Amino acid sequence: MDRRSAIKNITLSFGTITLSTGTVSMIQSCQTNTADWKPRLFSLSEINFLDKVFEIIIPETRETFGAFDTPVYWPGAKELKLVRFVDSYIYQNIRIGEQKFLLSMMQDFINMILESEKINSVSDINEEIIEKYLSLHIDNGSIIANDGNNYSQICGLFREMTVQSYKSTEFILTNKLGYVPIPGRYKGNVNV
Repeated sequence: MDRRSAIKNITLSFGTITLSTGTVSMIQSCQTNTADWKPRLFSLSEINFLDKVFEIIIPETRETFGAFDTPVYWPGAKELKLVRFVDSYIYQNIRIGEQKFLLSMMQDFINMILESEKINSVSDINEEIIEKYLSLHIDNGSIIANDGNNYSQICGLFREMTVQSYKSTEFILTNKLGYVPIPGRYKGNVNV
């Protein structure tokens, strides 16, 4: 499989998320607090890894600014359960060959971190380690890891998946972006 083509197709897929009824129902199902949720594409260790990556890219933020120091709250990736949406979206909308390629690229990135940090398990990788490797590779295409690979594409894909998923969540659409499902003003009982 052509590496550039696969990454391009996955990125374009996330970049062109439209709010069709299927996507809206997928977003809503990911926001529910079900304890019995199981990933469809990724393993549990990969889900936990992606959850940490997404939270580094979009952390929970509480800010105060303005004339009255009004507190502003921005939920993070973990609270919005972005990893569930990404898992469902990739499983339903990306071709199987590209899914396998994405999984292998992600596993190579995880293995590189494990070998570089001399860690035995994915669960032992903490946020500081992930942030170190993300910041090293995310915008720098010239950095080559010890294993000879360039991980800037997968790190950029992580960022793209996180940001597009974040902008598609119900909370962000309704509270931050001013999404109204029916455009225009509704005026009931108007004299004709």
